[in-house]
Amino acid sequence: MAKIKQKIEKIKKIKFVIIFIFLFSYSINIFSEEVFIASFNTLRLGVNKKDYNKMAKILKNFKLIGLVEVMNKNGIEELVDNLEKETGVKWKYNLSPYKVGKSSYKEFYGFIWEAEKVKLIKEIGFYPDLDKAFTRPPYGAYFKIGKFDFIMVLAHSIFGKKESYRRAEAFNYDEVYDYFQGIDKKENDVIIAGDFNLPGHDEAFEQMTVLHKDKIIYAVDPLLKTSIGMKALSNSYDNMFLSSIYTSEFTGKSGTYDFTNGDYKKSRDSISDHLPIFIVVETSVDDD
Repeated sequence: MAKIKQKIEKIKKIKFVIIFIFLFSYSINIFSEEVFIASFNTLRLGVNKKDYNKMAKILKNFKLIGLVEVMNKNGIEELVDNLEKETGVKWKYNLSPYKVGKSSYKEFYGFIWEAEKVKLIKEIGFYPDLDKAFTRPPYGAYFKIGKFDFIMVLAHSIFGKKESYRRAEAFNYDEVYDYFQGIDKKENDVIIAGDFNLPGHDEAFEQMTVLHKDKIIYAVDPLLKTSIGMKALSNSYDNMFLSSIYTSEFTGKSGTYDFTNGDYKKSRDSISDHLPIFIVVETSVDDD
């Protein structure tokens, strides 16, 4: 009889532990507020013909999206209008004050976001590229989502005739990070996102990803293809870089949004020749 009672008590303890673990996990999930942040090369938004309705259906999955290859204000406004129709909520945008690039080709940077979830704290502006290291100097803005505040920097590296041209720019992104990270002594979270025309593990980024004291990582696996070719996905040129020390809000989840359904040519013609990339961040706490 004593052994039976002991077994019953043991079973009760096991049940209690299981229930406690379940309730603890459930409480974490209740208070967890994960948000998807994206970057997207839009392929000449505002000039090229677009299916804005379909683009809105794709981008509604994210709360904040950084855009490169924005050609004019009309393009980003039409995209915002379609997002509002698709989601039924207010969206806002920020456009860089002027285009950057060579005389033969220039583009704006842009941000779009769901107004109820994301707040633009301040437009910071362009990286002061005194050494002319970039054809299109990166552009940043200060955002807050929930309790998570951070600086998001957009970049679109040169493609050029040779890979060495791209690498020459990539060598300087550690200085871009340092500039934006040093703007506010209380704000350490910096995310550099965009189309780098090189994979994130390329040796040209090692000033950031290997040597930098803030232990900067690329967030999107370079094995994931981010460009859309005529017959298949190709290259891994789009990524995000952030500090594994400071930006603990990054959950480790990231990826691409493949909207092609195998129809690569149509996708290129109606949307873009790139896929949106994204990271997932926890916004219920801020580690600064």
